[in-house]
Amino acid sequence: MTERKLVAVLTEVCEELKQDDSGFSWLTHIGHWRSPTIVAVFNTQAQLTTALSRKWDIDFINRVNIALGTIKSSAYTCRFTSEEACSVKNGGDWDRHLSQLDLH
Repeated sequence: MTERKLVAVLTEVCEELKQDDSGFSWLTHIGHWRSPTIVAVFNTQAQLTTALSRKWDIDFINRVNIALGTIKSSAYTCRFTSEEACSVKNGGDWDRHLSQLDLH
């Protein structure tokens, strides 16, 4: 049941952030719901680089932490990648791409 709550609160964060026109596309989580690793995905590496230079990650992490707090969870870490990086490095294989991210 709590995995569903995690997905619900992260979906809310995702939909809000997609409105900011930063190139952010979607997010996912890896691991147990009590302490998941959150991965934010942008369309391109250039959009990701621009967003990080504008401190987009700070707002993202704050929103994620607030959302997770409502279900008594906390992010283990947050990571950032792009559709482009997955395509170039792993041929679009998201399972392989996510397994290769530095998640610690």
